[in-house]
Amino acid sequence: MLFLQRARALALYRTVLRGTRSIDDPVTRAETRSFARAEFERHRGVTDIDHIRYLLSTGKTEWEAMERYIGGM
Repeated sequence: MLFLQRARALALYRTVLRGTRSIDDPVTRAETRSFARAEFERHRGVTDIDHIRYLLSTGKTEWEAMERYIGGM
């Protein structure tokens, strides 16, 4: 079961990285990528399935809000 959550985390990470391509300012793009990487690294050792699900859900919601912001730039 843990491998499925890992796959979902990697998919979210790739989605975020792909989404940052539309940020015109290179500094902002790099900072956004660094922040995303740091957040994923910070939670790397989490093994509780419910906590992982929570983190993925929260991360997806936060990214969707960020995408709306980026789209309005």
